[in-house]
Amino acid sequence: SSPPAPSSSPLAPTRSNKSIVRRLYREVWNNADLASANASAERYVSDDHVLIDPSNPTPEPGVEAYMQHVRGNREALPDYVIAVDNVIEEGDKCVAQLSFTASLNERTARWTGTCVMEFENGAIVKSWVNTDAMSAMIQLGLMTDLVHTGSLNSRPVTHALMGRDEPHPETVLTGKEWLQYFEEVHESWERRSIDSESARSLRTDKKSGLQVVI
Repeated sequence: SSPPAPSSSPLAPTRSNKSIVRRLYREVWNNADLASANASAERYVSDDHVLIDPSNPTPEPGVEAYMQHVRGNREALPDYVIAVDNVIEEGDKCVAQLSFTASLNERTARWTGTCVMEFENGAIVKSWVNTDAMSAMIQLGLMTDLVHTGSLNSRPVTHALMGRDEPHPETVLTGKEWLQYFEEVHESWERRSIDSESARSLRTDKKSGLQVVI
Protein backbone atom coordinates (compact mmCIF):
# COMPACT_ATOMS: atom_id res chain seq x y z
CA SER A 1 0.00 0.00 0.00
CA SER A 2 1.12 3.54 -0.61
CA PRO A 3 2.48 5.54 2.35
CA PRO A 4 0.06 7.97 4.01
CA ALA A 5 0.05 11.48 2.62
CA PRO A 6 1.93 13.96 4.79
CA SER A 7 -0.31 16.09 6.95
CA SER A 8 -0.73 19.69 5.88
CA SER A 9 1.20 22.28 7.85
CA PRO A 10 -0.82 24.12 10.51
CA LEU A 11 -2.06 27.58 9.68
CA ALA A 12 -0.10 30.51 11.08
CA PRO A 13 -1.66 31.76 14.33
CA THR A 14 -4.01 34.70 13.94
CA ARG A 15 -2.71 37.94 15.41
CA SER A 16 -4.57 38.98 18.54
CA ASN A 17 -6.37 42.30 18.49
CA LYS A 18 -4.13 43.46 21.36
CA SER A 19 -1.02 42.87 19.28
CA ILE A 20 -2.58 44.81 16.38
CA VAL A 21 -3.18 47.76 18.71
CA ARG A 22 0.47 47.83 19.77
CA ARG A 23 1.63 47.50 16.15
CA LEU A 24 -0.75 50.30 15.12
CA TYR A 25 0.84 52.82 17.47
CA ARG A 26 4.38 51.66 16.78
CA GLU A 27 4.12 51.42 12.98
CA VAL A 28 1.58 54.15 12.24
CA TRP A 29 1.41 56.86 14.91
CA ASN A 30 5.08 56.75 15.98
CA ASN A 31 6.42 56.33 12.45
CA ALA A 32 7.99 59.49 11.00
CA ASP A 33 8.09 57.81 7.56
CA LEU A 34 4.54 58.63 6.47
CA ALA A 35 4.65 56.35 3.42
CA SER A 36 5.54 53.41 5.67
CA ALA A 37 2.91 54.55 8.20
CA ASN A 38 0.28 54.60 5.47
CA ALA A 39 1.18 51.07 4.35
CA SER A 40 0.82 49.83 7.94
CA ALA A 41 -2.48 51.66 8.38
CA GLU A 42 -3.84 49.82 5.34
CA ARG A 43 -3.05 46.54 7.11
CA TYR A 44 -4.64 47.40 10.46
CA VAL A 45 -7.44 49.88 9.68
CA SER A 46 -10.59 48.90 7.79
CA ASP A 47 -11.74 50.73 4.66
CA ASP A 48 -14.98 51.26 6.60
CA HIS A 49 -13.27 52.73 9.68
CA VAL A 50 -15.06 55.63 11.42
CA LEU A 51 -13.81 57.86 14.25
CA ILE A 52 -16.65 58.25 16.77
CA ASP A 53 -16.39 61.84 18.02
CA PRO A 54 -19.48 63.78 19.17
CA SER A 55 -17.71 67.06 18.31
CA ASN A 56 -17.44 65.87 14.68
CA PRO A 57 -20.91 64.58 13.75
CA THR A 58 -20.01 63.96 10.07
CA PRO A 59 -16.79 61.90 10.17
CA GLU A 60 -15.18 60.76 6.94
CA PRO A 61 -14.75 56.97 6.77
CA GLY A 62 -11.76 55.03 5.52
CA VAL A 63 -8.01 54.65 5.86
CA GLU A 64 -7.24 57.97 4.17
CA ALA A 65 -9.38 59.86 6.69
CA TYR A 66 -7.57 58.00 9.48
CA MET A 67 -4.20 58.96 8.01
CA GLN A 68 -5.24 62.62 7.83
CA HIS A 69 -5.22 62.62 11.64
CA VAL A 70 -1.84 60.87 11.71
CA ARG A 71 -0.29 63.31 9.23
CA GLY A 72 -1.84 66.32 10.96
CA ASN A 73 -0.32 65.35 14.31
CA ARG A 74 3.08 64.57 12.76
CA GLU A 75 3.22 67.85 10.83
CA ALA A 76 2.13 69.98 13.81
CA LEU A 77 4.31 68.15 16.37
CA PRO A 78 7.19 66.38 14.57
CA ASP A 79 8.51 64.62 17.71
CA TYR A 80 5.05 63.41 18.75
CA VAL A 81 5.26 60.01 20.51
CA ILE A 82 2.51 57.77 21.91
CA ALA A 83 3.37 55.11 24.49
CA VAL A 84 0.92 52.24 24.99
CA ASP A 85 0.78 51.77 28.77
CA ASN A 86 -1.82 49.01 28.78
CA VAL A 87 -4.29 47.22 26.50
CA ILE A 88 -7.48 45.51 27.67
CA GLU A 89 -9.34 43.21 25.30
CA GLU A 90 -12.90 41.97 25.60
CA GLY A 91 -14.96 40.55 22.78
CA ASP A 92 -14.43 42.52 19.59
CA LYS A 93 -13.10 45.62 21.39
CA CYS A 94 -9.74 46.73 22.79
CA VAL A 95 -9.08 49.66 25.12
CA ALA A 96 -5.62 51.23 24.98
CA GLN A 97 -4.31 53.34 27.85
CA LEU A 98 -1.95 55.87 26.30
CA SER A 99 0.73 58.40 27.29
CA PHE A 100 1.64 61.21 24.88
CA THR A 101 4.79 63.32 24.61
CA ALA A 102 5.43 66.26 22.27
CA SER A 103 7.33 69.53 22.22
CA LEU A 104 6.74 72.97 20.72
CA ASN A 105 8.82 76.16 20.97
CA GLU A 106 11.17 74.61 23.55
CA ARG A 107 8.23 73.46 25.69
CA THR A 108 7.53 69.79 26.31
CA ALA A 109 4.12 68.37 27.13
CA ARG A 110 3.11 65.02 28.55
CA TRP A 111 -0.50 63.96 28.77
CA THR A 112 -2.70 60.87 28.78
CA GLY A 113 -5.61 59.43 26.86
CA THR A 114 -7.60 56.33 26.02
CA CYS A 115 -8.76 54.80 22.76
CA VAL A 116 -11.48 52.18 22.37
CA MET A 117 -11.18 50.22 19.13
CA GLU A 118 -13.74 47.84 17.64
CA PHE A 119 -12.46 45.06 15.37
CA GLU A 120 -14.00 43.17 12.50
CA ASN A 121 -12.13 40.48 10.55
CA GLY A 122 -8.81 41.54 12.08
CA ALA A 123 -9.13 45.25 11.22
CA ILE A 124 -10.22 48.30 13.22
CA VAL A 125 -13.65 49.50 12.13
CA LYS A 126 -14.44 52.07 14.83
CA SER A 127 -12.37 54.22 17.22
CA TRP A 128 -13.44 56.27 20.23
CA VAL A 129 -10.60 58.58 21.35
CA ASN A 130 -10.41 60.72 24.49
CA THR A 131 -7.25 62.67 25.40
CA ASP A 132 -6.38 65.39 27.89
CA ALA A 133 -5.83 67.92 25.11
CA MET A 134 -6.39 70.84 27.50
CA SER A 135 -3.42 69.75 29.62
CA ALA A 136 -1.27 69.47 26.49
CA MET A 137 -2.20 72.98 25.34
CA ILE A 138 -1.51 74.47 28.78
CA GLN A 139 1.91 72.81 28.91
CA LEU A 140 2.76 73.97 25.37
CA GLY A 141 1.75 77.55 26.17
CA LEU A 142 -1.21 77.54 23.79
CA MET A 143 -3.83 78.37 26.42
CA THR A 144 -4.12 79.70 29.96
CA ASP A 145 -4.99 77.42 32.84
CA LEU A 146 -8.65 78.11 33.62
CA VAL A 147 -8.69 76.83 37.17
CA HIS A 148 -8.33 80.29 38.79
CA THR A 149 -9.95 82.40 36.07
CA GLY A 150 -13.53 83.50 35.54
CA SER A 151 -16.08 84.64 38.10
CA LEU A 152 -16.19 83.15 41.58
CA ASN A 153 -19.63 81.73 40.80
CA SER A 154 -18.29 79.79 37.80
CA ARG A 155 -15.22 78.38 39.52
CA PRO A 156 -16.99 75.41 41.19
CA VAL A 157 -18.12 74.31 37.71
CA THR A 158 -14.59 74.77 36.32
CA HIS A 159 -13.08 72.82 39.21
CA ALA A 160 -15.63 70.01 38.83
CA LEU A 161 -15.08 69.64 35.08
CA MET A 162 -11.28 69.86 35.33
CA GLY A 163 -11.09 67.58 38.36
CA ARG A 164 -8.83 69.91 40.33
CA ASP A 165 -8.82 73.26 42.14
CA GLU A 166 -5.04 73.71 42.12
CA PRO A 167 -2.95 75.22 39.29
CA HIS A 168 -1.79 72.84 36.58
CA PRO A 169 1.43 71.08 37.70
CA GLU A 170 4.66 72.19 36.06
CA THR A 171 5.72 68.56 35.60
CA VAL A 172 3.18 65.97 34.45
CA LEU A 173 3.84 62.30 35.16
CA THR A 174 2.40 59.56 32.97
CA GLY A 175 2.59 55.78 32.68
CA LYS A 176 4.89 53.93 35.08
CA GLU A 177 6.27 57.18 36.54
CA TRP A 178 2.79 58.18 37.68
CA LEU A 179 2.18 54.74 39.24
CA GLN A 180 5.51 54.92 41.09
CA TYR A 181 4.68 58.42 42.33
CA PHE A 182 1.23 57.32 43.49
CA GLU A 183 2.70 54.33 45.39
CA GLU A 184 5.11 56.68 47.18
CA VAL A 185 2.27 59.06 48.05
CA HIS A 186 0.12 56.16 49.25
CA GLU A 187 2.93 54.91 51.50
CA SER A 188 3.23 58.42 52.91
CA TRP A 189 -0.52 58.45 53.65
CA GLU A 190 -0.24 55.10 55.41
CA ARG A 191 2.71 56.30 57.51
CA ARG A 192 0.80 59.44 58.53
CA SER A 193 -2.22 57.30 59.41
CA ILE A 194 -0.10 54.98 61.57
CA ASP A 195 1.57 57.97 63.25
CA SER A 196 -1.84 59.52 63.91
CA GLU A 197 -3.15 56.27 65.44
CA SER A 198 -0.05 56.03 67.65
CA ALA A 199 -0.50 59.64 68.81
CA ARG A 200 -4.15 59.02 69.70
CA SER A 201 -3.26 55.93 71.71
CA LEU A 202 -0.73 57.91 73.70
CA ARG A 203 -3.41 60.45 74.66
CA THR A 204 -5.98 57.78 75.66
CA ASP A 205 -5.84 55.60 78.79
CA LYS A 206 -6.08 52.00 77.53
CA LYS A 207 -8.08 50.77 80.53
CA SER A 208 -10.56 53.58 80.99
CA GLY A 209 -10.61 55.03 77.50
CA LEU A 210 -10.42 58.48 79.07
CA GLN A 211 -8.25 61.22 77.58
CA VAL A 212 -5.15 61.84 79.65
CA VAL A 213 -2.62 64.65 79.66
CA ILE A 214 0.74 63.58 78.34
